[in-house]
Amino acid sequence: MALPMRTSGAGVELIKSFEGFRARATRLPDGNWIVGFGHTAGAREGLRVTRADAELVLRHHDLAPIEEMIRERVLTPLTQNEFDALVSFAFNIGTDAFLESNVLALLNSGERLQAAEGMTAWRKGRVDGEVRVVDALVRRRAAEKALFLEHPSGRIPVPGALMRPQFDPGAALAVSRERAVVIEARTEDGRTSAAPLIPGADTAPQAAARAVAERMTRLLGEQQAANTLQDTSETGVPTADEITRAVSALAEPDGPGEDRPDETVIEARQVQMAHSPAAAPVLRQTTPEIPEPRREILRPPALPPSRGNGLNGDISVMRWLPYALLSGLGLWGIFEGVRRTAAPTVQRFPDSEGEAFVGPLLAFGSVLLSVLAIYYLYRAITRQD
Repeated sequence: MALPMRTSGAGVELIKSFEGFRARATRLPDGNWIVGFGHTAGAREGLRVTRADAELVLRHHDLAPIEEMIRERVLTPLTQNEFDALVSFAFNIGTDAFLESNVLALLNSGERLQAAEGMTAWRKGRVDGEVRVVDALVRRRAAEKALFLEHPSGRIPVPGALMRPQFDPGAALAVSRERAVVIEARTEDGRTSAAPLIPGADTAPQAAARAVAERMTRLLGEQQAANTLQDTSETGVPTADEITRAVSALAEPDGPGEDRPDETVIEARQVQMAHSPAAAPVLRQTTPEIPEPRREILRPPALPPSRGNGLNGDISVMRWLPYALLSGLGLWGIFEGVRRTAAPTVQRFPDSEGEAFVGPLLAFGSVLLSVLAIYYLYRAITRQD
């Protein structure tokens, strides 16, 4: 008789790496206590454990019910790697959540790849009172998914030259663009909060801009030394110092700090790149001196004249007069329909059975005529030739 499957050493190490070790019991926000590798059942105030004892508690106490639940509820045969990944996944999200998740349903239906993809959805947690994508949970789901998909016989070699991967737009659309938050565990009070920004640390755009600035500085180093020996009184040709300062300004958190010119005026320089001192210093010795480039002021094009209501313009009378007449006719029809509807029954013709419906129909049709006529009248008046 085969022994029941248990979590292997690799699975235990995976769980230990993401749960973390606490030698002293720490109080959780809900009032409970946690100690060792995520142990909560017997944790209490003042309890201390060693790393070896905490691992024994994890293997033989905390993981035992999780393993029993997976053996009973997962109907499809599992490899050791799949079993270890499911134990880590269920231990993290809880048994109730695992039993209600689509991971178990997909796994029992034989959809192993879809079940592995279903683990990715469990990557959010409550941090500082908000439900956010947590960086540590994203990494744990990736590790569990990789372990789940690892074949016991080893990886199947599929070189790119033999089978070149193709882009899957469906998988790309499923990727969320929500930014993950990096958390830090405060072992003193057991709370989790977003890691504070390090003072002076660069954000991703600023770090990229600084890298570009450093590379530009290295590339322009030799050109900068050559430019200092030439006449730099020529305006319109930027020097290496100017280029370096302009690129370095991108890395500043609040911009370059200089007074910005008026947004309505753009200063342009007519620069002849073929005769710049940095591009062709040899050609400047054989070509005639280039006059100082002319400086222009480029202004945004003037906005088109605002479209008026057309009442004071030259508007053809025949353009709007028919719609005005139809509007008046519609208003008269509304008045007449209301009058016929509200008229006493004695004033109606007794021989006409449909006389009672003439008034409402006339009023309704006149309302439609008036709305259409007024709309086209407005368009005719505001039309600009």
